[in-house]
Amino acid sequence: MLVAVVLSVLCLCLPIGTFYAEGMRMGTEYNLWIYTMQGARDFSVCPLFIILLLSSVLGIYSIFTFHNRIFQARLCVFNMLLLIGWYIVFGVFSQVLGGGNITFELEFASGAPFFAIVMYFKSYKAIWSDEKLVRAADRLR
Repeated sequence: MLVAVVLSVLCLCLPIGTFYAEGMRMGTEYNLWIYTMQGARDFSVCPLFIILLLSSVLGIYSIFTFHNRIFQARLCVFNMLLLIGWYIVFGVFSQVLGGGNITFELEFASGAPFFAIVMYFKSYKAIWSDEKLVRAADRLR
């Protein structure tokens, strides 16, 4: 889960896409804003930031809820759903803002939430296998 949180924070800090019009760079999209070449910042994409920030905070919280494995597994599932929702919102913003002759190119950091989803899924499977071991040990007593 720690790797998933680090990937989410990495995506928060780095650019996730670049807008081009006729081969010329028009702006860079971050999770909080779009930074244009004129130096202006457009905060219309801040829902991406909110979703990733919420996912990161819940990921850190889920690391410390190891005493309640079922709740920890549910937090993993919720984080996976949040990150899938991030991709949906990211796709909508990319299509809406990149219309006409403007093209949108993905950056490296836009793939980090996908790997975070994979890490949360692996954590979920490990938590449930641990829970099954604990329940089997309780039956043997």
